[in-house]
Amino acid sequence: MKVYGLTGISRRVIDELVEHGIKSVELRSSQNVLAASRAKEGDLVFLTPRSQDELIPGAEGVLARILEKKVGLHRIGFTGEEAEEREMMVARLKLSLVNICRAAEYERTGNCEVLFRFSARAFECW
Repeated sequence: MKVYGLTGISRRVIDELVEHGIKSVELRSSQNVLAASRAKEGDLVFLTPRSQDELIPGAEGVLARILEKKVGLHRIGFTGEEAEEREMMVARLKLSLVNICRAAEYERTGNCEVLFRFSARAFECW
């Protein structure tokens, strides 16, 4: 099974998801927003603290199910120097923990996305 990957997720976020079973996250990096925008409510995603540059087969992380999803523009306020952009795309996901696991493999697509592949054993504890 292949699922979208959310990379560079802080350990704090992953630990809170593991501890409480449900966690809402706000994603701002372009590759994570793109992955979130393509995934649907009910889909599985793989969250890992590794950045895209540090990915290896067997990367550790958690599988989570998307319970709710909102993708849209977020207005940015600045003081002093004016920035060239005043808004950014943000994805907000409400996630439910499925399992702590390691990805068997990963694959980069041409769209800055990362897809992770898992064996059926990744779902045994769910």
